[in-house]
Amino acid sequence: MVDSYIFTGIGIVTGAYEVLNSDIEKYIKSGYLEGFDESRIVESLEFQEFKTKHPNETAFNYMTGHIMGFKKRYNVVPFPPAEHNFIEAENSLDLCVKAIDIALTNSGLGGNDINAWFIGTATPHQYAPGIGEFAKAYFTDIDNQSPVFSLTSACVGFNINLMRAVSFLEDNSDAKHVVVAHSEVMSALLPKQKDFVPFSTFGDASAAVILSKIKTSEKQGVIAIINKEDTRMLDFLGADSKGNLYMNPRMVKMRAVPNMTAIATALLKICNWSIADLDWFIPHQTGNAIVDTVSKNLNISPNKVFKEIQINYGNLSGSSVPACFSILEESGRLSPGNKIIASVAGLGGEFGGFSYVVPDDKPIFTTKKELNNKLILITGATGGLGREISHIAASKGADLILHYNSNDCLATKLKNDLETEFGIKVSLIKADFSKDNEIKNFVSKIKSSFKAVNYLINTHAITGSLNKASELTIKELEEVIISNYLSIKIICDELKEIISECILITGSVGEDAQFPGSASYVASKRALRAYAVNLASDLFKCGIRCNYYLPGIIDSGMMSKLEKFQILSSMNMIRQQELIRVKDIAKRMLKSVYRLKISNVRISYESNLKVIKDGYLNF
Repeated sequence: MVDSYIFTGIGIVTGAYEVLNSDIEKYIKSGYLEGFDESRIVESLEFQEFKTKHPNETAFNYMTGHIMGFKKRYNVVPFPPAEHNFIEAENSLDLCVKAIDIALTNSGLGGNDINAWFIGTATPHQYAPGIGEFAKAYFTDIDNQSPVFSLTSACVGFNINLMRAVSFLEDNSDAKHVVVAHSEVMSALLPKQKDFVPFSTFGDASAAVILSKIKTSEKQGVIAIINKEDTRMLDFLGADSKGNLYMNPRMVKMRAVPNMTAIATALLKICNWSIADLDWFIPHQTGNAIVDTVSKNLNISPNKVFKEIQINYGNLSGSSVPACFSILEESGRLSPGNKIIASVAGLGGEFGGFSYVVPDDKPIFTTKKELNNKLILITGATGGLGREISHIAASKGADLILHYNSNDCLATKLKNDLETEFGIKVSLIKADFSKDNEIKNFVSKIKSSFKAVNYLINTHAITGSLNKASELTIKELEEVIISNYLSIKIICDELKEIISECILITGSVGEDAQFPGSASYVASKRALRAYAVNLASDLFKCGIRCNYYLPGIIDSGMMSKLEKFQILSSMNMIRQQELIRVKDIAKRMLKSVYRLKISNVRISYESNLKVIKDGYLNF
C-alpha cells in the first residue's frame, strides 16, 4: 500500500453578476472601452465566411467568443466595474470562504479535521494578515492551531500551493487532510482600464479542494507536480502599486505557450505516459490563443482539451484548474483511472503543472458534530429566533437548557422534538423575566442544576407598545426595562462564573435606526449595550468572550407589529436590501459563539465587546 493524495472535496463559486459579450460590446460602442477594431474584423475573409453560417453574430462576438474563446464571465459588481461598487461587494475572502464551505461539505469533513490551510490570491481583501489566516477562522474552533500558508500569486497560485500541500502531508505522518484554495476578484483590477481585452478575459471566482492522504494499492490522485518561474515575464503581466492591471498580451502568449508545452511534456515523461494515454488535458483557461497553440504543440485531440471554464466563466486566474476538476466531476465525466495533466502559466512568469489519476473510489468521511459535548443555555427559546437557534444547536450535537416564559405546550413540544430528532438532552426552565423574583429563581435553578455551561445566548425581549416617549406610562417603561435589560444583567452577573466560553447578548437595529415609536424598547436595548461593554471587560479577564449581536430587520417577531411602509422606511434608513430570514440570522448568531469569524456580517470592537451587525450597511 502507498500514500496517495486525492481530491476528496471540491468547491467553486463565482461573482454574482453575469457579464455577457453583448454587455461589453455595448460599452465599446458607447466609447467607454477601446481597442476593438470592428472594421478590420468585418473586412476579414474569415469573418465573412463565419457570417454565412451565423448571420446574427456581431463582429465583436465573433472576435471574443469564437476567436478568443470567452462567451461570458461573472463579476462581483455590476458591469462595468467601478471603484465605488467594490466597497460593498464580495471580496476574495468572501468567495474563498464559500468555496471552502462547499468543498468541506462535499468531503464530509469539518474545519477541525483539516491539518493545514494553503490559500492563494493576487487580489487580497487586505494587506495583512493573509487571506488564509482569515479563511481558516470561519471553519475551526477558536483554539485550533493548525498552520496556515497564505500565498501572493495569481494564475499558478493553486499549483504552487498544491506542491506545498503534498509536501506537508508527506512530512507530517499524522496529517490526513489539507485545504488548497485560490480566490481572485480580477474585476477589482479593471476600473481604470480601457482596453476591452481584460474585460472580456477575466472573471471573479474562488475554488477550493480538500486534499486527503489515502492508502491505495497503487499511486493515484496527484502523481507529479512541477513549478518554475520565467524571469523574462516579470514586467509584462501584473498589478502595480495602486492595484491597476498591466498586461502585454503578445508577450504573455510568446512566453506562456512554450512554458506550458514544456511542463506538459515533462509531466508525461515523469509519469511515463504518452499523449494517447491522456483522458483530459486541462490548460490554464487563458483563451484560445494560448490554449489551442499549446494543444497543437502537444498534438492532443481537441476533444480531450477542457476549455469549458474559459468559455462560460472566463479566465479565473489560479481558480481555473480546480474549477475545471469541479465541472468535470459534477458532470460525471471523470472515471476511475482517468489520466489528467494540468499546465498553467501567468503572473510574474510563474509556470507549472501537475498530473492526476482519478482514484478508484472516493472516500466517504464522517466528522463529529461541531457542538458535541457542549451545553448551551438559550433564553427566549420558544420565540421565533430562540426556537431556530435551539433547532440548529441541537442539530450540531449540543445539549440545551431552554428558558421560556409561559407557553408550556410549545416548550414541551420543542423539547420532545429536539430530543427525538437529534438524540440530545434538553432541560426546560420556565420564568417570567418581567418579575424580579422569577429572575432570581431562574438563576438559582441554573446554579443548582448545572456546574458549567459553555455558551449563554440571550434572545428574550419584549417590544412594548411601540409608543413614543411622550405616550409611555411608567408601568410600561419599567416592565420593558426589567425584561430587556435588568433580567439579562442579573442573569449574566450571576451566571458568568459558570460560563466557560462565550456569552451572546441580542441587541437591536433600533439602537442605530429607531423605529417609529418604540421608545421603551430602544431605551432598554441601549442600556443593555452599555452594560455589555462593562461585562465584556470583566469576562475578558477570565478568558471568556462576549458578543453583542445586532440583527437587521428580520421577517418575523417585532416586524409583525409594523406597517409595511414603516418596515420599508426603516430598511432604507439603514441600507438593508431585503428582510433577513430568521433561520439565516439564527445560524449566524449561533456560529458567532464558537467561531471567530462568520459570513455576511460586520464586526467591530467596543473595548473588549465584540459587536456584530448583521444585514445592514449604515452605522
